[in-house]
Amino acid sequence: MGASAVEAAARLRLVDGRLTFASAPPVVLRRTGRRRVHVVAVGGGPLGGDRLRLRIELGPGERLAVHSAAATVVQPGRDAGAAASFDAEAVLAEGSALDWRPEPTVVCDGAVWAPSVRLDAAEGGRARVVEQLVLGRSGQAGGRCASTTRATVGGVPVLASTTVIDGADAALTGIGGTDGARSVGSVLVVGEAAPDAEEAHDDGGVVWARTPLDGPGSLLTAVGTTRAVARVLAREGGGQPPWW
Repeated sequence: MGASAVEAAARLRLVDGRLTFASAPPVVLRRTGRRRVHVVAVGGGPLGGDRLRLRIELGPGERLAVHSAAATVVQPGRDAGAAASFDAEAVLAEGSALDWRPEPTVVCDGAVWAPSVRLDAAEGGRARVVEQLVLGRSGQAGGRCASTTRATVGGVPVLASTTVIDGADAALTGIGGTDGARSVGSVLVVGEAAPDAEEAHDDGGVVWARTPLDGPGSLLTAVGTTRAVARVLAREGGGQPPWW
């Protein structure tokens, strides 16, 4: 018998220079620098049915990088078709900046993954979110992912989107979808000036485009091989250390 589904929530707050956090397995937070925290997965997974949450709050003028210690591997749970979820929410005060840059997520055969990111930035708040999804381990087609992203600046929505990919769905992996590619990546920038027009590139194993948001920011989306997508994200995602 498989393990029972779990629910876990983590909270992270940086206000007036004081960093406080609370977490519970399998989502554990570790401070790894003056302005840096890593999310450490404990016990494997997530498995189908698991519901994980992370809330981040930054006070005025604060800067914080939140990364993960290793790739996330999503696997089926006890109940076939049950989705695992990870909901990340960030509330950014005036002049604050967040760099959310987890390691890639691998969605195994038979798994269903439903992550979400919600950014609520005050005027002058900034965020950069760099994420990569990989369909399956080596030799697998990969499971299903429905990823939702929402962002507001000063209470005004600038992005609301859901991306669905499925390694076992012929339509979604066909020429109207990923065209057989195993990886999808994105760079979301909120609260910064955006390019005036959309740009698109076919860049050796990866096709990517950057689109201005309806507000301060932009969204880059890349589709291609795992290595090629990772290369674009490293080059276009602000690099390390955080872009601020």
